[in-house]
Amino acid sequence: MPRTVLILEYDGPRFNGFQKQKSAKEITVQEKLEAVISRILREEITLVAAGRTDSGVHAKGMVVSFSSSNSIPNYHKFLVSVNGLVGGSVSALAGREMPEKFHARFSCTEREYEYKILNSKTPHPLLSERALWFKNKIDFDRLQKEAETLHGKHDFAGFTKKSVLETYNSTERQITKIEVKRDEELKNLFKIVIRGTGFLHNMVRIIVGTLLDIARGRLTSNILDILKTHDRTHAGITLPPYGLYFLRAYYRDYPEVNQLYSEIYQTSEQA
Repeated sequence: MPRTVLILEYDGPRFNGFQKQKSAKEITVQEKLEAVISRILREEITLVAAGRTDSGVHAKGMVVSFSSSNSIPNYHKFLVSVNGLVGGSVSALAGREMPEKFHARFSCTEREYEYKILNSKTPHPLLSERALWFKNKIDFDRLQKEAETLHGKHDFAGFTKKSVLETYNSTERQITKIEVKRDEELKNLFKIVIRGTGFLHNMVRIIVGTLLDIARGRLTSNILDILKTHDRTHAGITLPPYGLYFLRAYYRDYPEVNQLYSEIYQTSEQA
């Protein structure tokens, strides 16, 4: 069966997360998009995503894939149809046909997120639900140095919900990139970008919350010592979801997906 890949952007607070849920009253990205694509292709479609974002989390480059009975002859027209029906809170930015063995989740080798923080005395209304407004004074140099120590493989048992620990075979994860960047236009806005081979539930939001608690002096231990405790109570706060963005997924064996990203953004094609 033909396999299609799409790259999505969506506004997190408008949805109850990505994955559809039987008990949820609010609509999810998956059920919204599945309904539209099924209507266009006149068959039941099931989407698979590179990651499962929680309610309120944004996506700039979420990868999804699905199988269909027939090939899509014109992807430009298909994307126009999808975006015309799905509404402005989610958009299919790019798409193409892929080999049948491609799977958005299981073929993915790394995922990348960013968390945006506005560190100022006053809020910026245009950043509402787009960045965390953090009023406390922080040591920016300390923040950067602590973040850099997270490169490599660590046990993140203390950086996820205790209630989900038993669902993981292992809580070791490898961080392949982490950096703190200031915004080029607004000096009080910065973002923490984290790329890794896998993430536990709430892991990024707890990592950034812990870094901020260290940088403002609320926590006196460094982040590596906190990691070694394997205890959630030693780490920092879980930040709200609206400052978090799923940036992109990487596919070592599928340069076609990386090419789609490069067509949308000024980004490297390398996995």
